[in-house]
Amino acid sequence: MDFQPYIRASWEIVMECENRSKVHLDEELEAYLVYMVARNFRNPDFPPDVICLEFTKARTRDDFRQIGDSCLIVDAWDVRRARLTSQDYYEKLGQAAYAYAAMATRPIDELFQRIAREFSCLSKVLAGVKPQLDSARSRVFN
Repeated sequence: MDFQPYIRASWEIVMECENRSKVHLDEELEAYLVYMVARNFRNPDFPPDVICLEFTKARTRDDFRQIGDSCLIVDAWDVRRARLTSQDYYEKLGQAAYAYAAMATRPIDELFQRIAREFSCLSKVLAGVKPQLDSARSRVFN
């Protein structure tokens, strides 16, 4: 599968949303957000319905990364949000998941530590992505 169209479309979206949100990420965080959006571009089951249950099954860095990514999407887009949770529930769960992803490798993965710390900035940029995603999808597939 050629991921280049997804990466290009995701990069364009993230750059535009960064400018609109007035939150400017460094290249490393920008690249992570672009690849996260590209990785899930066509995934209709993302994020899962019950993220906290995924946390109990997580064992690897990729498991925790996926949970963090799911929380980032829910926090930014306000989709599939569980009832009876606090406003910052997904932010805190996502930060914990990325911190676990960082510690799941030796040496500790600095990028995932940074993502845990900068979660709210990434969420602010990602919040602008949702309205543009359908438009970008149609450009990629037409």
